[in-house]
Amino acid sequence: MAAAEDVASQRFESGLWLGFYEQTGVRFRQEQTMEFADGVVRGDGNDGLGSFRIEGVYRRHGDTMRLGWIKTYTGAHSVLYMGELDGQWIRGRWELDGGWGDAFAFAPAAVARMEARE
Repeated sequence: MAAAEDVASQRFESGLWLGFYEQTGVRFRQEQTMEFADGVVRGDGNDGLGSFRIEGVYRRHGDTMRLGWIKTYTGAHSVLYMGELDGQWIRGRWELDGGWGDAFAFAPAAVARMEARE
């Protein structure tokens, strides 16, 4: 199967996603519900800073599935997330206004839990 066909066959799984974001070399756990439909991603979750909502888009760009969303903490700041599908993981970079940021990675809960046991 050609690479473009591989990417086209990949789907985002709606439901609970687990992972982390990095900040100054330290990983912080995060869990969020992500709902994917018709190129739009929405959801909510929490991490060590509090509760948040997410809203963004996803699309195929050449051989790559790309995503971008805004994570908005309840009553506080927002964070831009830009990433790509890498196997069953979404990996990329988060940024605050002004360009400061770091890495992140999320996978469907079942995948993240399985890999954590390995």
